[in-house]
Amino acid sequence: MNIWSKLTLLSASALVASSLTAHATIVDLGAAAGWSVLTYNSNNTSDSAFQGGPIGVVNGNWTQSGGAQTNTQRPTTVYLSPGFHNKGPAVLTTVYDAAKLNAAWNAAVNASNFLASLQPTQTFGAINTGMTISESTKGDYVFNISSISLNQSALVLSAPAGSQIVLNISGNITLNGGSQGNGILLAGGLTSSDVFINLTGANSNITTSGGGNAQQIFGTVLAVGINQSVNLHPGQINGEIIARTLTTSSGALGVVPEVTPDSVVFGFIGIVVAFGSRRTLMARFRPAKVPLS
Repeated sequence: MNIWSKLTLLSASALVASSLTAHATIVDLGAAAGWSVLTYNSNNTSDSAFQGGPIGVVNGNWTQSGGAQTNTQRPTTVYLSPGFHNKGPAVLTTVYDAAKLNAAWNAAVNASNFLASLQPTQTFGAINTGMTISESTKGDYVFNISSISLNQSALVLSAPAGSQIVLNISGNITLNGGSQGNGILLAGGLTSSDVFINLTGANSNITTSGGGNAQQIFGTVLAVGINQSVNLHPGQINGEIIARTLTTSSGALGVVPEVTPDSVVFGFIGIVVAFGSRRTLMARFRPAKVPLS
């Protein structure tokens, strides 16, 4: 091996190590990663679509009735517990796999509990007007918020690329209005996979309304408590929807963005080393397992 080959390999190793360190993230979703929807109870959805990953219902039926948005549903798999039924469009394939679903739900509950236990970077009361929470330094940030209630306005989260943000919400998130550009939005290099919106109150829920899916939420949504729910009438979540109970209507949309792995290109030799995905969401923290409830 000549000196140029050795230098190329050494550079590649150094770049990969550096990038892996830079992209370590705050929590491992494990088996709960990669779903477009993961829910525990029978859902109630109409004129809605869910793209970018499989659908899972731990202990209930999947119902997805017709409408213009439902007609845009892409082919995917619906995982069900035995004895329940897929009442969705023909493009959905049914698979019965209780073990897969139980593992996914346990992982979601573990992740939610872990996020709730993190020391907050900042604590906010009720957010009732549009605002921006901005961080100028790359890092992991945890914001505890009592509630979010916005009408025709947005909460914008801004941080440099490679940062992660957790919102622990003890109350409700209510987003209303039909004007575009509202909801929970991102800036400064954040992507949906960098943000976790975690409901921590016993009866917390997320409710959106407003035509044309004007109200948008960017991030993984965790609403796993027994009385927690996500209700889009309509609204759009750009990220995973993990909810004990899910209701949608009027053209609601859930989209898990395609993840483009981080890559390092080594000059003229044209070698690409790719790594990273929704399933590798952590190197530092692994929450303990809890029994399925």
